[in-house]
Amino acid sequence: MIKPKYIVIVAALVLSVVVGYKAIVWLSPVMRELPAYAKSKVEKVDIKYGINISDFSVVNHVIKPGEIFADILTKHNVAYQSIHFLAQESENIFSLNKIKAGKNCTVLCEPSDSGLVAKKLIYEENKIDYVVFNLEDSLYIYRGQNKVERNTREVSGVINSSLYETLAENDINPALAVRMSEIFAWTVDFYKIQKGDKFKVIYTEDVVEGESAGIGEVSAVMFNSGGKEYYAYYYEKDASHVGEYLDEQGNTMKKMFLKSPVKFSRISSKFSGRRFHPVTKKWKAHLGTDYAAPYGTPILATADGVVEAACFKQFNGNYVKLRHNGQYKTQYLHMSKIAKGIRPGARVRQGDVIGYVGSTGLATGPHVCYRFWKDGAQVDPLKQKLVFADPLPEKYKKDFMAKTASVKTRLNAISYDKHNIAVQKQEKQELLSTEQEVSRVLKQLF
Repeated sequence: MIKPKYIVIVAALVLSVVVGYKAIVWLSPVMRELPAYAKSKVEKVDIKYGINISDFSVVNHVIKPGEIFADILTKHNVAYQSIHFLAQESENIFSLNKIKAGKNCTVLCEPSDSGLVAKKLIYEENKIDYVVFNLEDSLYIYRGQNKVERNTREVSGVINSSLYETLAENDINPALAVRMSEIFAWTVDFYKIQKGDKFKVIYTEDVVEGESAGIGEVSAVMFNSGGKEYYAYYYEKDASHVGEYLDEQGNTMKKMFLKSPVKFSRISSKFSGRRFHPVTKKWKAHLGTDYAAPYGTPILATADGVVEAACFKQFNGNYVKLRHNGQYKTQYLHMSKIAKGIRPGARVRQGDVIGYVGSTGLATGPHVCYRFWKDGAQVDPLKQKLVFADPLPEKYKKDFMAKTASVKTRLNAISYDKHNIAVQKQEKQELLSTEQEVSRVLKQLF
């Protein structure tokens, strides 16, 4: 026979379970509402520019051509006196004349009877630097910087159309194309890039809020052009941290002359002993190489030299002529304007901007006619075997070879598939399509 005390204990347990269950059933609707209620009580925080922008109505704005600082603030009910004060006070921190079309600015506003009133305006100079104009009780201006992460990237690509498009397909900052063209400017003809050319690059990149903010140091590159591989390694000889790019044997990548006086243009007319002139409509010799490019494109000195002439002539238009040594001279015709400081006797370095593309003189469209003298005679620059600059001193060769051995192994290990984001996207898309097809079949079967 069960003792009474045990019956009481069991009864108590059953009762507690029943009561507990009913309590849960009764409380469940309330409990379901608790997370949402708690969430509503937690203050939303969205920090940007060092400010909790959740406290404001956020208006994102892109500066329009001709738009000025006052225009933006007037639209958001800021008093003229405040605008005038900020314009005067900002000169030592940021000149309002430097506001450029296409740049982003963020206006943080609060509602009022007359509409949204701006309380802060943030102008983005670039992805890293910004200027804050405080428009609340006290008016002041200060500079700030977004948090920058420096990441090392290993990327590859196979060119289908252009280098720029291939980089874009692989989520790579297109600025890397410019860096690669500068590194191989004396070796690879970037005007003759073909479908199927390949590249592998190891470099650092500045990242702000998940977006590329700039290319850092490119430590190693391999560019396969027409089936031939070209390697370049960044090397610093000493603690001065002034380095240069060298090939596999430790030879400098720089030749005495650049292959072209303008970046990313096209040859519109080659050096020829007989060409039909588009303006004079006569057959005559064309002793230059024409590079077509948009108006205002910078024209670069193809080698170190001294300015021999910088002026305007009827047929040449605005032009510059450089003397490089006793053997070589170069000339650049049809400029829209000559660069500041370029005058007879001035010294220029290879890559310096000496003028800008135009169509002055006897020209039908924007281009630069590049002329090349060797020993007093005009010759075709594309057919010259131009010498390299001074090689790496022998005392550094051993150190260079040791440091680049591991880098080359790492560079060669980069896969065109695993490191090619475009390929990865394609594989993910194919996998997703397969999963969808399997799901569809299973639904039909079951």
